[in-house]
Amino acid sequence: MARVTVVGAGLAGLATALYATTAGHHVVVLDRQDRLGGLATSQTVDGAPFGSGLHLLLRRGPLAKLVKKISRLPTVLTSPRLDRIKAVNIGVLRPRNNVRRAAEQRRALRSRSTDLPLVQAAALLAGSGHPNLGHRYEALLKQRLSVVGEGWSGLVGRMASALDEVGVLIEANCHVVSVENGRVSLADGRSFDSDVVVVACGFKNAKRLLHHLDERLFSEIRPVLASTLDLTLTARPFESLHGVIDAAEGAYALDLSNIQPRWGLPGAYLSSVMVEREGESSEERAARLESFIDRHASGWRTRVHHRRSKTEVAVQTVGSKPAFDRFAGDGLLLAGEWVQSQHVLADAAVETGRLSGQNIGLAMP
Repeated sequence: MARVTVVGAGLAGLATALYATTAGHHVVVLDRQDRLGGLATSQTVDGAPFGSGLHLLLRRGPLAKLVKKISRLPTVLTSPRLDRIKAVNIGVLRPRNNVRRAAEQRRALRSRSTDLPLVQAAALLAGSGHPNLGHRYEALLKQRLSVVGEGWSGLVGRMASALDEVGVLIEANCHVVSVENGRVSLADGRSFDSDVVVVACGFKNAKRLLHHLDERLFSEIRPVLASTLDLTLTARPFESLHGVIDAAEGAYALDLSNIQPRWGLPGAYLSSVMVEREGESSEERAARLESFIDRHASGWRTRVHHRRSKTEVAVQTVGSKPAFDRFAGDGLLLAGEWVQSQHVLADAAVETGRLSGQNIGLAMP
């Protein structure tokens, strides 16, 4: 049995702790925030689970499998329908009343040709703001990307409850300033000595903690930045549509109240994302996002019930990512979306957490 300190209580950290505990190790989780889940969590306001932009769960992906494994309660999932998602200058992704056109667009989507605007639009939504033609693209076409009925805070809560049941200590408001030779030092002067440390925080904080080990590593990874705007409205400007995508703008918006009726919201819940353009400031990008919503949800500004926005959020990272055991010789393992994985987004975080949690021995002295 090893003493394991996990830095970060997002999906990667919680997954690491679950798998490491199952393997028989003694685990402590530290996080600088007072809320678990990082950017993957949500907060319910008047019945709507507001988060940091849109999160769609990949059914049968690593996160969905983990939640099913640790919880007996079924997860209520509802998927956006392709015949109710409109791509700008194209129309709905899967027409209902035109058999010939529906067949043509089905072939185009299956071709995965990135030269086609239709494929670009579907890939943008599948990648949650960055084009993705892997598992998530295929899942979108098969309606296996889903809105979570309980919100993502529900998924985080299930993971935290499972850790609480086995006695894993999760300490909030712990600002880690350094990780070296098995010692995790905090800003308040405390320190934790461990046999193995798993760095499972986001890319920005991981870079700060590990830059001294390999300066070149982090120069080869780039965060994909976006602006997000989540709104509950007293009207439904999308009517029956589930969403609108503009691949040329790098933007999309979904009306989650149309997709997930169990919330019983009287109006719309729009969750929208605008991906960065080169040389563009975060303020300019946020303004473009509002203009995009102006064009497709006319009158929304006078119908706002609740609003949450972020001018800049890293939706994911791209580049040459390190393997989870890159620094195993230093007593360190890595977990997070920014770590090498066959998956992306939340599933990459959970999958790399599983790899680290199940292979603690690789970093043992």
